[in-house]
Amino acid sequence: MTPAPGERRTRVVIVSRVKRNPYVQLLAEGLRQPELGLDVRLEDNLSVGWVWAQRCAIDVLHLHWLELFFTFPSLGRSLKRWISVMLGLWLARKSGVRLVYTLHNLEQHEGRRPRLTRWGLRLMLRLADAIHVHDAETAAVLAREWRRARGVHVIAHGNYVGAYPNTLTRAQARAQLGLSDDAFVYLSLGRVRPYKGLDELIAAFGRLPVADATLLIAGEVQDPGYERVLQQLAAADRRVQLALAFVPEKALQVYLNACDVAVLPYRHVTTSGAAHLAFSFEVPIVAPRLGCFVELVGPRSERGLLYDDDTGADLTEALARVRDADLAAMRQACAAYAQAHDWQVIARQHAAMYARSWRGA
Repeated sequence: MTPAPGERRTRVVIVSRVKRNPYVQLLAEGLRQPELGLDVRLEDNLSVGWVWAQRCAIDVLHLHWLELFFTFPSLGRSLKRWISVMLGLWLARKSGVRLVYTLHNLEQHEGRRPRLTRWGLRLMLRLADAIHVHDAETAAVLAREWRRARGVHVIAHGNYVGAYPNTLTRAQARAQLGLSDDAFVYLSLGRVRPYKGLDELIAAFGRLPVADATLLIAGEVQDPGYERVLQQLAAADRRVQLALAFVPEKALQVYLNACDVAVLPYRHVTTSGAAHLAFSFEVPIVAPRLGCFVELVGPRSERGLLYDDDTGADLTEALARVRDADLAAMRQACAAYAQAHDWQVIARQHAAMYARSWRGA
């Protein structure tokens, strides 16, 4: 609702340290619709000193990826930052600031500082006026395992349509990568981390008895040891192509427009921005029957295929089955899903969540 003349707009501060994923920028743009009556700004700092200085200029403090504010290689620095962040959250709450937390991950991806991460999440769940999750399964996990059902709001992840360049045709993208037009191309795109199961993917792909298949793995590696593992596995199968370096925004479309499907063999998952990115480029996914993937693929496998076991055999079978799927229909379903998750609509749901947090709903 547009504020009446003279009425103060609700001051929302979105806090996140993530830079490469445009999620918070897209959310902020949506929240700036004039009729929502919000004054929105982005920050990347969170500490007790920062909260003390800002506490009178904030109505709603909306946090993302809490663990990134206190997980560092040094235990001493991590502990010091953890204490400052938790005191800051407590001070914000005592100062009358509404705390909202978007739960992107139940588990820290690299497993760094697991106790601090778990304690931090537990305190965040106690202090927050509203918890935002992206799917009903995560809300159920919060209620069942973390005893937090009050003030949990399910609002879907928005799309990435228009967030990255998308001008290349399939033929142009494949030409840049040296891929033939008749190859069936599987893609894993994004930061390369052990929890994503790419070692298992290469092994499962190696059992696929077809000559016209290509597996592309593109993204930055942070763990040199894991990089060596992937290189050794890929060396045994010349159908596997590794591009283990940061992929600039303008180059994302090369991989996404060249592939037939994206494969996301994660070992654990809460939210998958990679799946939403694939859908935004009309790319179906192959993923395990875990968490958000069940809803993302759809009850009738509209937007990809799911597999069940963790031995790799079922992943190989899914890689084979997707070749025979109606990929044209899946692409249409992916495009429709992405278009339905427009940030303007999602931002209005966030604004309603902020309003309800004042009422304790």
